[in-house]
Formats: sequence, C-alpha cells, structure tokens
Amino acid sequence: MLTLEKYSGSASRHRCPACGAKKRFTRYIDTKTGRYLADNVGRCDRESSCGYHLKPGEHFAANSGPEYLQAFSNVRTRRKPGIVWQGSNAENVSKAIYTQRTATRKPDFIDKRLLIASLRDYDRNAFVQFLLGLFPFDPEAVLAAVSEYKIGTGRNGEAIFWQIDQERRIRTGKLIAYDPKTGKRRKDRSPSWIHSTLKQAGKLLGSFELQQCFFGEHLLHDRPGLPVAIVESEKSAVIASICKGVFPDLVWLATGGKSNLNIERLRTLGYLRKIILYPDADGFGRWKDIRDTARRDGLDISISTLIERYANNADKREGCDLADFLIARQRELNDPANRYDLRDLIEERLAIMIFDGRLTEQEAKAAIILPSG
Repeated sequence: MLTLEKYSGSASRHRCPACGAKKRFTRYIDTKTGRYLADNVGRCDRESSCGYHLKPGEHFAANSGPEYLQAFSNVRTRRKPGIVWQGSNAENVSKAIYTQRTATRKPDFIDKRLLIASLRDYDRNAFVQFLLGLFPFDPEAVLAAVSEYKIGTGRNGEAIFWQIDQERRIRTGKLIAYDPKTGKRRKDRSPSWIHSTLKQAGKLLGSFELQQCFFGEHLLHDRPGLPVAIVESEKSAVIASICKGVFPDLVWLATGGKSNLNIERLRTLGYLRKIILYPDADGFGRWKDIRDTARRDGLDISISTLIERYANNADKREGCDLADFLIARQRELNDPANRYDLRDLIEERLAIMIFDGRLTEQEAKAAIILPSG
C-alpha cells in the first residue's frame, strides 16, 4: 500500500522539489517494504505558496515509456510565482501532469438526500449530547447551531460534519466519534469520510473528484455582510457560534485541518469580506504566513492572538484550540461557585469590534468596560 508517510520527527519531512522549502515535503512510502517512491513523489505542506502534490499514479504514468512522455511533452504548466522546477524530463512531465490536473478538474457532489437522512437521532449523537451538557441553560442555541450547520448522525453515533459550498452543493462529510462527557475525539475510532464510505460500498464512482470547501461555507449565502472567522476544527466553529455573548456577529467556518487553509480557498470567500483567522496553538506561525500571503493578494484578513496569548507551552505541544478555551470558560460559567474572569474574552471582543470597522477604538472602549487590574 502506498501512502503519505506519517510524521515521526523532522527526519520524515524533506525538501520540496518544487519550491525548495526544507522540511515541508511529505513523501509517499510503501507500507509493506518501508521504501520511498522517487524523490519528487509527495506533497508540499506550503499549500498557499506552492501547492505541489504529485501522486504515485501520476509518477508511474509519467515514467511508463517514451510514448507517454511524448504525449505530454507540450503540456504547459501553471507554476507558482518565483518557483523554478528542475530535474529530469520525467520529473518535469510528472509535475506538468499534476498542474494540468489541478487547473482543469471540476468537483463532484453528493446526493442531498443522504444529508437529509442523517439529520436525526440526536439522542445518539455524542457530539450533540456533549453540547447540550456544556450549555445546559441554552439548549435552544445548541439545537439552532446543529440545524444551521446541518450536523448529521452516523450509524454509530458519530457526528457528521457536512461540507456544503456556497451554492449549497454537498462536497463530502466527515464522521467523527466523540466522548459525550468530555467532548474529546475518541482515540479508538478514527475519523472517516462519506465519499470514501460510498466508494467502498460501490455507491459512488471511483472517478469521484473531491474538492473540499470550508465547513459552514453554505452559511455565507444568507449572511453577505458579516465578517468571517476561520478555525481549524468543525467542533471549534460550532461552539464559537453558540458563544454569541462572547463574540460579535461572525460567520464561523472550519478548515478541517491545518493544511487545508490556503490562498485559493480564501479567495472563494470574496475580497469584500473581512476575515479573521483563529489558529490552534501549534499553528499560529503557519497561518500567520498564509495571512501575509493573503494580504498581498488583496484580501482583508487578520489573525487573532487569543490562543497564542492564552496557551502555555504544554497547550501548544498538544495543539490547544479555541474550543478548549471556550469549553474551559463555559464550565466555569456553569458553576456559580467559581469566579468567571472575562478579561481575555472582553479584550478579544473589543479587538473584533474595532477590526469589524463598526466602532473606533474609543467607541469600543466606551461600549465595553474592561475590568481593572
């Protein structure tokens, strides 16, 4: 079986053959033999500024013989600015095939009836039950969020986070099993994907072309004037959307993974929206680089330092995120015996109100009285 090598330290990451970045390239490995494929077969994690990903099938095709090379000898590649590809003719043909594929491919979609059929059995949905326990005094807000985000229930009680684009077309769905008490992912059950499950069952063509979108992207259609807040996990987006008393009106989206944030996907949000990134504690630097690239592209984008300020070294090693922060404070709020310190959240709200452009700094401070000390 050929798969991208799992991270096991810096030695498992290599120099990208396209952009030359060190320790950013993941190679494909044969799990039976433990051997790598060719040096250029893999994926660069610099998706916003490089985007190189050569799959094994494309590598084998480009090296299948002179007649194949001749067929692609005139392929015009779409290169990222400033990148010069070097190497053998076979390598360059492989890269040309990759860029041609990404430039022309069109996404496929999943039948909406599958989504509709999943919108039930919330008494078995561990994530929904966790939310109801976390917000015991506001079940209406929980159910409203579940309805807005179209969260489904899997066969074994998993949450299904459907990816629905701005045209309300269904790209795929991610199934994640949670502990209903802690809200943590269950380590004994790995996340899975609706499109993969349907393929294995013979209910989707093997040629199904997946192009992911932001989780929650369908909400943008009916909220044209609101700023967008982007987090990594679907769980964080849903919880933040319920905490309306903490944040002003924002549309909360999730990437579903650190490497899923890139300039191409940000462009789909439009150049008139204000965008705020909320990276996990271990992803601030990476998302800051993407923010800088997006600003140069003309996007109105900022990055929150809330988790960067809040997280200690242990939190950063564990990838603490906005959900962890909000869950901890919501639990304090639920317990009347504890003093709930709103300082960090008030300061964050102040910053957002200013960033949103609705108030000047003086007006925002007048509207929110910060606690002393």
